[in-house]
Amino acid sequence: MQLGPKQDVERLKLSISPLVGWLIRVTPTCQEMTRLLSDAMDRPLPWRTRVLMRLHFLICKWCERYKHQLRFLRQAVRRHPEQVSPEVTDAPALSSEAKDRLKRTLRER
Repeated sequence: MQLGPKQDVERLKLSISPLVGWLIRVTPTCQEMTRLLSDAMDRPLPWRTRVLMRLHFLICKWCERYKHQLRFLRQAVRRHPEQVSPEVTDAPALSSEAKDRLKRTLRER
């Protein structure tokens, strides 16, 4: 259904089943999902969060596609690190002082 003026939005609200409405309310928003999907690649998420994410995928195919795109990019970079910009692969490592500053900043957030 294409959305246009306000009356179309009201019509859409009426056509959403109560179950889908409940899922929309309890699951993360798409914006939150992008952050969670990124976080899930770096660390394990709590089981409740993972369940809510799976429920979100039931109602939002766009977020599911985004998840597959992130996985694809991660796998591609891991398979072909030589294709990554040489400036990145040949860059000098951070000093221990710089690493400590980054860690402190991240902990403060």
